[in-house]
Amino acid sequence: MITIHDIPMISTKEQLESAVNALGFLPFFTSLIPGFSLRDHADPAIWFADDAEGPWEWKADVGAYGKLLRGKAVFMSPEWYAILACYRRDGYDHEGMYEDGLLPHSALDIMALLEHESIISTDLRIRTGLTDKAAGFDKVMNLLQMKCFVLPTSFEYTFDTKGRRYGWGLARYTASDKKYGKLIEDAESRLSPAQAKELLIARVMDICPETDRRTAERLIK
Repeated sequence: MITIHDIPMISTKEQLESAVNALGFLPFFTSLIPGFSLRDHADPAIWFADDAEGPWEWKADVGAYGKLLRGKAVFMSPEWYAILACYRRDGYDHEGMYEDGLLPHSALDIMALLEHESIISTDLRIRTGLTDKAAGFDKVMNLLQMKCFVLPTSFEYTFDTKGRRYGWGLARYTASDKKYGKLIEDAESRLSPAQAKELLIARVMDICPETDRRTAERLIK
């Protein structure tokens, strides 16, 4: 079993993909567990490189990426994302979650659009009417990511008059089932949400051997 101690310094997208596939998941920034993040393993030379691509440009190119653990950005292999979805959805679809008060009505409006097409965040705000801060667009999108119904598929950048890219990039979102529906169905057919949770906890404790169960459970909750 590979652990976080076996992950070499990451300086290429291929190395990141290899680490994510080997571990199953890897938080982008420092997490509850020391050493368990891309930030802890990234070559400092590529963290904010002006003349080369780095982690910020790789976000949508490696596995399933989104705000998946404690509302923070994480890379996950497709197989482990499906297990996370089985746990987080808890036997519901998004409409059932709304009916039981687990999602707001605005989540239905967002899902109605994303089930048919991928949409950049600025357009999604406008088309759902969630244009001001009080509307809670970011909060709902984070919740839909945590419940494994939505993922960003790409990040699109703005360029200045000299062709230089600037800013953090605007996320283009899609419904998770459009990318990983079959994997999620397979996970839900063979695992209960409780079993999926136990697999996730065990995986965290395996790849982070100094971590106790309580911390592992807090991470994946």
